[in-house]
Amino acid sequence: MEKFLEDDNVNIQVGQLGNILIQSNGYEEFYSNLSKCNIEFNEAKTYEIASSGFVDFNQHLYEDINHMNSISSGIYLEKSLITYRIFIWGSKGEGFEIFKHVFIGEEISNIKTENDIKQYIASHLQELEDGILKTYNGCIKESFEKFGMDIENRMLPLQSILQFLTIPNNMNDFR
Repeated sequence: MEKFLEDDNVNIQVGQLGNILIQSNGYEEFYSNLSKCNIEFNEAKTYEIASSGFVDFNQHLYEDINHMNSISSGIYLEKSLITYRIFIWGSKGEGFEIFKHVFIGEEISNIKTENDIKQYIASHLQELEDGILKTYNGCIKESFEKFGMDIENRMLPLQSILQFLTIPNNMNDFR
């Protein structure tokens, strides 16, 4: 089996806020552009800019076809910050955020097209996959099965897995 979190297996959708992000060269311009459009914005809410949807795996381990493990990620507008977040999901649908990166102005400036947004999400999902494969040290199927078992047992070696992401898990810097 080839890589699991490749572009072909991930369906990234860019929303209306994604177009505002594309037109912006930093936070100030993003909020200026946001105020000019008809999107209702409340700082207390979280808004999806772009999302990978759910990437499901380990369906073969469960008797119920509705049970599986999943990974999802996306770019969000959250409390006036643009964030990239990764979630994992257990077989019964319970989700956990395992990673959050707050964009700095330069990262906003580097996004010029919808494809840039998709590539941003896809590249970090591929880094996550590299972390899973290197942590569990097996083939794709075996590594994701072990990852899924650790999700179910809530015993994830997150430090080992997340060390392969090239962006920092920096939300604590903004608290």
